Amino acid sequence: MKTLKLVPLFLIAFLFCNYTAIAQEEEEEEIENELTTITAVYEGIEDSMYVFTYEDEDGEESTISFQKIAPEAEKAYDLLSKKLIGKAFEITYSDENVLEDDDLEILTNIRTIETLKQL
Repeated sequence: MKTLKLVPLFLIAFLFCNYTAIAQEEEEEEIENELTTITAVYEGIEDSMYVFTYEDEDGEESTISFQKIAPEAEKAYDLLSKKLIGKAFEITYSDENVLEDDDLEILTNIRTIETLKQL
């Protein structure tokens, strides 16, 4: 009899946990799809990534790497050319967390240059 009284409690706890997990996934998806814009100087390509330096919030010089570039941005500027090294750009990019291995559920952050404008 006591077991029967606990069933609704377990059911409510189960439903609450599922709702919390779904709400958290939706929040992460919203964060991933946000675009960020920075001003940075092109340093070249290293390990198949586009490398830029920029000044962070603390005034320190930081490096940021991009694994992908949108086709429109790639057509506008040939980043494979050494002529653009040292040039300043306004970069709008997106971050996406991708599962690296389904079994281990390891997330990898992929940054993609969405738009590129030389300053």
